Amino acid sequence: MDSTSVYTACQNRLLDLAAGLTADRIAAPVPALPAWNVLQTYAHLAGVCVDVGTRGLVPPSGDEATARQVAERAAADLPAICDEWRAATPALLEVFAAQARSRFKLPALDVWHHENDLRGALGMEPQTEDAGQVAGLILGFHTRDWDASLPGVRVLAADTGQEWLLGAEPDLELRATAFELARSVSGRRTLAQIAALDWTGDPSAVAGRLPTLPIPEADLSV
Repeated sequence: MDSTSVYTACQNRLLDLAAGLTADRIAAPVPALPAWNVLQTYAHLAGVCVDVGTRGLVPPSGDEATARQVAERAAADLPAICDEWRAATPALLEVFAAQARSRFKLPALDVWHHENDLRGALGMEPQTEDAGQVAGLILGFHTRDWDASLPGVRVLAADTGQEWLLGAEPDLELRATAFELARSVSGRRTLAQIAALDWTGDPSAVAGRLPTLPIPEADLSV
């Protein structure tokens, strides 16, 4: 994944979005992130940027770090948070350029998902740009660490032509758009939504093993 291009594209769209939000929309809850509203989601994004870019935090951020990121900005309004985020970005981009380990791509994955989390909260259509890169990062991890006791899965991104093999031999096949794959493997789809994708074979043994983050309790539309 090209972390710099994914991150900056998402950030630019989110900063443009923030400039036009009314007070009630800034306070809107984010269903994909039940503990946060729109303002707190922006606070987290600014916090990750500062933590990784200037404080030396190695991704991913744990629950304690994400709570701190939001708490540190509890008194700030959205323009101030966006200004801090914008100012901290060059240092984060330097980290992207210097670090080859996959974990340092996670802030780009994070901002891509949170852009869509915010769009869902605000009743907007999904942003699907770079979905293939995001899906490829997580599914690439799965190709290397898939539990050999599980059925193998051939995963196909119907719109981009990408393909991944989880396990030695494909017992099952999953076909979906790159966007749906990216959301499904990153804790943005319920088990029922994952099972309802286009499967060949019974996905019951593997559907819960695809997400790398906690599975939401309620279906998400974006």
